[in-house]
Amino acid sequence: MNIKSLRLFRSIVATGSLSQAANRLNLSPSAASRLITQLEAQISLTLFSRDKRNLELSDEGVQFYQQISNTLDGIDEIPEIARDIRTRTRTWVSVVTAAPLANGLLVPTIAKLRNQGVDLHCTVHVESRFEIESKVAVRGYNIGLISLPLENEIIPLDVMPLLRSRLCLLMPIDHPLANEAEINPRMLDGVPMVTLATGQRWRSRLDEVMGKAGLRPEIAFETGSTLVTVEMVRQGLGLTLIDPVMMSPAAMNGLAMRPIGTDEWLTYASVHAKGPRAELSEVILDGMCAHIEARRDAEHTVRDLIYLI
Repeated sequence: MNIKSLRLFRSIVATGSLSQAANRLNLSPSAASRLITQLEAQISLTLFSRDKRNLELSDEGVQFYQQISNTLDGIDEIPEIARDIRTRTRTWVSVVTAAPLANGLLVPTIAKLRNQGVDLHCTVHVESRFEIESKVAVRGYNIGLISLPLENEIIPLDVMPLLRSRLCLLMPIDHPLANEAEINPRMLDGVPMVTLATGQRWRSRLDEVMGKAGLRPEIAFETGSTLVTVEMVRQGLGLTLIDPVMMSPAAMNGLAMRPIGTDEWLTYASVHAKGPRAELSEVILDGMCAHIEARRDAEHTVRDLIYLI
């Protein structure tokens, strides 16, 4: 199958125009039209309805696009992967994680290592949970940082538990619950919460904590980003669940964090492809452990909320 015809198809969907898509790929409109016709014949699908001489995605075309989009993205990444292999040196490592964990743990670790004179160059990627696990497994990244359990235990990975962090409630520093040493979930009955959408991990944790107390959370706002929930809390839109690993001292400006009294803990781990690891992987992992110990020594408020495994 002609990859160029698939790229042309995707470009038509993106631009809404055969001529614009053809121009992007340095094709004439007539050549582009022939490629699409050949593609439809090869896959035995009608990708476009041609009523009134306009190209509009058919129902089959919509489903086909949804299925192949990620595949084409992967193909487009091949030159970058090859370039990384050619240029990678012993001082380069790639790490993938979620944005809150990158901000709260990985970036401060990298900064400390560089300040200590470690010759380190690091690519920090932010991906979805599924992408982290699947791409690390095929050596798309040297290290992944996740919370356990794995999303897909079928994927072959080496899993190294690193630390445990206690589940906490995040609130404005002047909120009445900030006067409490611990938060009993029953205290949250009717309290507006900001959280992720149903099915995402932080929302599931909230539902579980409240469910154990026989309650349902009062959801004021939903978002797709944990970082956005933090800013919503800062702006007084509601409270949210969080853990200390994600919240650096700078991020806690104007906020307070209190542990959930049910003694709930999260386990964080590094994940690696099976087989040998990049030399700097251990440097990064040791640096993260040192960063956590330094936080425990310097911040009495988190001393009992985080510990290394």
